[in-house]
Order: sequence, then structure tokens, then C-alpha cells
Amino acid sequence: MIETRVIDGADVYGVPQNEYVLDGKAGHDYTDALAAAAFRQSTAVEADLTAMGAVVRARQTKLNELDVAMCTIAYAIGTLPDPNHGDSSDLSDKIDALMDARDLARKYGISISLAGDSGNQIKRQEAQTASANLQHEMDLESNALQQDNVSLQNMISKRDSTYQTAMSVVKKSLNVGKTLVKALGN
Repeated sequence: MIETRVIDGADVYGVPQNEYVLDGKAGHDYTDALAAAAFRQSTAVEADLTAMGAVVRARQTKLNELDVAMCTIAYAIGTLPDPNHGDSSDLSDKIDALMDARDLARKYGISISLAGDSGNQIKRQEAQTASANLQHEMDLESNALQQDNVSLQNMISKRDSTYQTAMSVVKKSLNVGKTLVKALGN
């Protein structure tokens, strides 16, 4: 914690002088307080970065798994003969793979309906509808992932900025100290 205290009896041209208390230890100047505040801000942002990174990784994992489900459905539809020739549109031979795709979607709370749920045939139209619904959910998740990535980049910039501010203050403080030591040595 950083506190400011007025130094009793110390003033310059009528302006009271302050000292800064860092974590209960008095005797710090403005430079120390500013550097400490900037480093603390940088550390706080770093903790937020860790949490946001976990969110981004979770969204990416979700998208990857939904992509597997989408590819499974698309492959099943692609194996059917041309519907314009009146051929079968039954996907029952792909039921295991399609049920795996359905289960992946359900893992993330996305309900896609396939007639095979009740043991009936799975038709091309049902699979195409499930594919379209899944694609819509993936688009929404992708948009959210993009927004999270922008937030993550902003947080990284904020962390870097606060860290650079702290380092700048420390460097200036060291330069002033060097100048004073040199002046005393002459």
C-alpha cells in the first residue's frame, strides 16, 4: 500500500513537503512511490493476462472440437450419392460418427437434432440442418474469440506500458543518483 504523509515542519516556499509510505515503511520519495505503483499495476495486469489467456485457450479448444464435429457431419453428407439422381439420402451407416459429432456439440451446450437419436434413419436434410446450426454457433464463438484476442492484446500493451513507466522512473532516479555522486566527487 502506498500512502502520502506531510513532513512536519518541512516546506519549500510555503509548500508542504510529502513523504511516501510504501508497505508501512516511511521515508520514500515520489520517485519510489511512482515506481512502486507502476510495478504493482504491471503485476496486476499480468494476473489478468493469465486469466484472459485461459479464456482464449478454452475458446480455441471449443472451436477446435466443434470443427471436428462439423467436419464429421460434412464428410457424412459428402459420402452420399447425388440427390438429383433420386439416390438414397440415408446416413444410417454413419450413425456412430454422427452421434460422436452430436455429443461434441452437446458438450458445449449446442443442441443439434439428428433423427438417429431415436433409432430412425438420419437423412441428408437433417444432417445439413445440423451442420448449418453448428456453423452458426462456431461463427458466434469465433467472433467472441476475436474480441477476446483484441482484449488480450490491449492488456499486453497496458502491462508493457506500465512496466516501461516504472523502468523509466527507476532509470531516471538512478541517473539523478549518478549525477549527484559525480557532483559530490568533484
